[in-house]
Amino acid sequence: MKPRLPFTLFACCLVALLGAADQPAAKAEPIAKKGFGLPERKGMDAHHLELLTVGWFYNWGDSTKLTTHAQFVPMTFSGRREPPKSKEKILLGFNEPDHLKQANLTPAAALEKWPALVAKSETIIAPALAGNPLKSEWLTTFLKANPKVDAIAVHWYKGADSARFIKDLEEIHAHFKKPLWVTEFAPQTMADSAENPTKFTQAQVNTFIAETTAFMEKTPWVSRYAWHHSGVGTSALFTKDGQLTETGKAYSAVKK
Repeated sequence: MKPRLPFTLFACCLVALLGAADQPAAKAEPIAKKGFGLPERKGMDAHHLELLTVGWFYNWGDSTKLTTHAQFVPMTFSGRREPPKSKEKILLGFNEPDHLKQANLTPAAALEKWPALVAKSETIIAPALAGNPLKSEWLTTFLKANPKVDAIAVHWYKGADSARFIKDLEEIHAHFKKPLWVTEFAPQTMADSAENPTKFTQAQVNTFIAETTAFMEKTPWVSRYAWHHSGVGTSALFTKDGQLTETGKAYSAVKK
């Protein structure tokens, strides 16, 4: 005859099993908002992402060769690029279609290509304009056709003025009534930084980083943000030998 479990032990095991069954499945940790536009073709790699402690990155392309903890978000850069071959959780739309040297697309041309991008994404981010989308008719014209767009992308380079940055984001969100992805932001563009690398002091840039990221972290309709590395000057995150600049250290220190 097989020995029987004592009733109290059996009851305890049963209660434990039933209790475990009642517990909800553990939720995946949300991706951190802080990210980086990584110039992977120019030699930047996973080490740079680790130094910045970011949760996600993109490289202006639809694939990456890197192995990293950070989430990769693909982009279909322009109408000349094919959509991803497999369906993506998130896809960034065309990059600066209002700029001659970037995607350079009319709203009508972008709309013609858009359904192919929608078919390859669960969440799709609107084309990111070179300028403020409220100061141009490009995005308004594009959205009048009611394409699927889950969030608005923003590029911002208007100095170390956090109050202006916050005001612009609030106005863009109020107008379009969709979440924002700030996929490029810094006091200066690469071109402006090359011409005047010390236009803003380190103290000004550090304050700008602290105030803008604090706002974006606490604001639910800002889904993601990514600093744009200028290469030189106080908007640069890295030195030429790949070390963090003082600006890079300030951005790395930002916590969710």
